[in-house]
Amino acid sequence: MRIGLIRHGETDWNAQSRLQGTTDIALNERGMEQAREAGRLLQHTTWTRLYCSPLVRTRTTAELIAREAELPHPVAVDEFIERSFGKLEGLSVYYEDGSRRPLDHPSIEPKSAVVDRVLPKLQQIAGEHPDEDALVITHGSVVRLVLDTLLPFPAPHITNLGFSVLETNPTMPHGFAVVTANGYPVLHPTQVAPAAPASGTEQASV
Repeated sequence: MRIGLIRHGETDWNAQSRLQGTTDIALNERGMEQAREAGRLLQHTTWTRLYCSPLVRTRTTAELIAREAELPHPVAVDEFIERSFGKLEGLSVYYEDGSRRPLDHPSIEPKSAVVDRVLPKLQQIAGEHPDEDALVITHGSVVRLVLDTLLPFPAPHITNLGFSVLETNPTMPHGFAVVTANGYPVLHPTQVAPAAPASGTEQASV
């Protein structure tokens, strides 16, 4: 089975580099067209199931993809909601001098908590539908943290409508191998040279 993780389309807060988290921000016109285009690209493929985060930007993305690709109506799953950025939500990712805002506020949902709610749900979907391929429309931080857990090196930045594919593999940690990460092919985690060490400043997908 394959699970495709897709980040939602663009919102005004994305365009303004503002942290969204669980704040319920709608897609802008560009985001809706991104979703329609993704749906057209997914026509006549093997994806048969569609899940999404309950937030409006992901639900709208999923509904537009479903309409264009002629897929079933998406099922909203609470576990796929974006990471909460607490009191930082609505603030710019950048300070006025252009440096990135550190994500170290105590009100932010821990990375481990995100992984602990998302991965078991992905495993459940894989176990219930082993002979089907499922799309999950979710959020940048959710996808990146899942990939960080499955890969031995930091995941790439996740763009709007970035497409990452997992494949069930009982020999791999957590039961999944990463096939593509934000559209980039990954032959096998052990066959890919590690990326340069992270700078130590955590980044968010706004």
